[in-house]
Amino acid sequence: MRRVLFVALGLASLALPALAAPRDDVLYGISRCGGIADDRTWLDCVYGAAQPMRSKLGLPPAPASQQALVPPPVPGQAAPVAQAMAAPAMSAEQQKDYEEFSQLSAVPRAILRLATPKEEPAEPPTTLKSYKFDAAGYFTVTLANGETWRQDAGDTLYAHWNKPAGTYSAQIIPGSAQSGQRLRVGGQTFVVNKLKT
Repeated sequence: MRRVLFVALGLASLALPALAAPRDDVLYGISRCGGIADDRTWLDCVYGAAQPMRSKLGLPPAPASQQALVPPPVPGQAAPVAQAMAAPAMSAEQQKDYEEFSQLSAVPRAILRLATPKEEPAEPPTTLKSYKFDAAGYFTVTLANGETWRQDAGDTLYAHWNKPAGTYSAQIIPGSAQSGQRLRVGGQTFVVNKLKT
């Protein structure tokens, strides 16, 4: 993750103009945290490196323990990523374009959310009220809740029930467009279709 951050920072620094001093200081401080191996300590260092911006904004200072984790600058070494995450100031027209784009890009996300099927939870367990088999060996069951289901003719699993219906536990499991609804009875799962009542 840190390598990706540094590569992105380096590439961005080629194209972006200089930052205000607190931003420069924060980014340079973050770049110096890169040598810390432990993730938690590295994150605390990053929080400590943000101190120049916290000061500028009048926010409470980062804890001294976090600030102390930021390695001091190496004398004579330039700040390699100090300008990396700079965002050039936008004109009023650019700001308007950005806001319009943000609103437009929200539309496909909303459509995607609507188009993405939500996984339905399985129905509460119940028992069989009755069952019968047709000549091909497929069953039709009525559950204790009154729903009637017929085994799909494409299912390759056959039920071999011979006990009273009420002794079999059952549960309807929602399926997808590819798998269809399923009925779990005991340890077996069958593809079923609900019959209209």
